[in-house]
Amino acid sequence: MIPPYLSLSPSLLAKVFPFHIVFNKNREIVQAGEVLQRISPESLVGSRLEQHFQICRPRVALDFDAIRKHSRSLFLLESLHNGMQLKGQIIEVEEEEVIFFLGSIWVTDTATLGTLGVKLKDFAIHDPIVDFLFLLQAKDSALADAKHLTEELTQQQAELHSALQIQADLAEKAAVQAQKLEQAMLELKQTEAQLIHTEKMSSLGQLVAGVAHEINNPVSFIHGNITHASQNVQDLLELLQLYQKQYPNSTPEIQEKAEAIDLEFLIEDLPKAISSMKIGANRIREIVLSLRNFSRLDEAGVKAVDIHSGIDSTLMILQNRLKPQSHHLGIQVIKEYGDLPEVECYAGQLNQVFMNILTNAIDALEEDNLKCLATDTNATPGKIKIRTEVVGYDRITIRIADNGPGMPESVLKRLFDPFFTTKPVGKGTGLGMSISYQIITEKHGGSLQCISSPGQGTEFLIEIPVRQVNPVLSLLR
Repeated sequence: MIPPYLSLSPSLLAKVFPFHIVFNKNREIVQAGEVLQRISPESLVGSRLEQHFQICRPRVALDFDAIRKHSRSLFLLESLHNGMQLKGQIIEVEEEEVIFFLGSIWVTDTATLGTLGVKLKDFAIHDPIVDFLFLLQAKDSALADAKHLTEELTQQQAELHSALQIQADLAEKAAVQAQKLEQAMLELKQTEAQLIHTEKMSSLGQLVAGVAHEINNPVSFIHGNITHASQNVQDLLELLQLYQKQYPNSTPEIQEKAEAIDLEFLIEDLPKAISSMKIGANRIREIVLSLRNFSRLDEAGVKAVDIHSGIDSTLMILQNRLKPQSHHLGIQVIKEYGDLPEVECYAGQLNQVFMNILTNAIDALEEDNLKCLATDTNATPGKIKIRTEVVGYDRITIRIADNGPGMPESVLKRLFDPFFTTKPVGKGTGLGMSISYQIITEKHGGSLQCISSPGQGTEFLIEIPVRQVNPVLSLLR
């Protein structure tokens, strides 16, 4: 039945206004546009308005009395089912106590229509004035919001300016304190590094010297007696050969014993075994001598020493890492020693510098070799070149270069900083190069430089005076 308060039939009204909504005082939808009913996932007529829509603009409660106060105003409704927005005008019919919403879908492009199940032919009309009024209303609302936000922003800027002024004063004071603290921390780190190094080298030197002393006694006993033992064995063998010559027909019991111990092999092998023992004893004596030279506990002060002896002792200790192994091809050491005089220095500390530089070179070559093996790249045999020469009339240089991967500029800048390291945690402390720099520059009045670039290897250049003077005067020269 057609309600008496409608001048158009429901079907005709639904076609003329395909997106309209009519609801009564109880907010019950009594009519809806044809297209709106079609695209709605649930039936509209007979249900409440709030079950399907919410009011986006203006900001009014979804209440009949509140809405009718805005009669003839533009409204924006949003579907609770698919987010579709409807724009249009609210018109109250007072005598019938119903409200008409006459509008259409609010879209900005035709692509949105497909997602909603709407086609362009579903629109009855499109009035540009409605769009203009809606945009004008939105502009007024946006201007009001912008004015409110501007006032809030002005107040916040004033508060921020005051806070920044206080912060600037505090920051200035904090910067002064931070600079003092940074300087104190740097001095503390350097002192700590020196203490750690001193204690470490003292303990290491005592350990090395103790081990060398304990090994030296029995080795000296073996080395001293092995020559006599070798002569005695040779005499016994000659006597045995003489017996065989004088008595070629020995008893069956002697022949059986000779066959059991393989007498011919014993006569041939025993001199070789004695010779091998002698070579091994000499090798142990050389290692013990290298350990003693490296520790230099009896030369804690400045003393004239052979620099080449210290380098050779360090290489002897590192010999095991220079040999070919399963994970690398071995490292070739090339020595180009010049004719150096004996140099006044702290021999033990200088040997530690050699140890630090050579160890870093070996680590770099091993790591580069492992990368080549992992990528099936032909690995280049590692090489370390050590060159010494006299510079001028009172200084010497020691160059230690490798053909490893080299270092970038960012690493070179921090190479001698305390606690700086590029090695994994647990493998490096970052003290070796820092201590080495202090030993060369402060203890010996010399210089330590590093020349390197990626792919070009690394070279350390050590320069120290032949005769030591007051370190302070040496630095001022």
